Amino acid sequence: MEKSTKLPSSITAAASNSDPKIQGHKLEIDHKRAMSMTGVKAVPVFTDKNITIKLEEETLLVTGRGLSVKNLDIENGKFSVGGEVFSLRYTSQAPSLIKRILK
Repeated sequence: MEKSTKLPSSITAAASNSDPKIQGHKLEIDHKRAMSMTGVKAVPVFTDKNITIKLEEETLLVTGRGLSVKNLDIENGKFSVGGEVFSLRYTSQAPSLIKRILK
């Protein structure tokens, strides 16, 4: 499942779940020039045009221009980036075979 979002000049989004075992994330974009978020598990791909951010149950793909890391604190799940943000796309991670069997 994928969804793409066109960004207004300023946006704040938060994802949460009623299940206390699953933590959500918070995403803030300031006039498409800066982005910060919480709930980050890993940042496996980072270039000046693309960022892949692993969250608890999904992946966030960010595209832009001149993207640069301002802060990365995986231990506390915090990440911030500068540069021009063009788009955000969430992709769900398929449940593992073990999770599907045990359901």
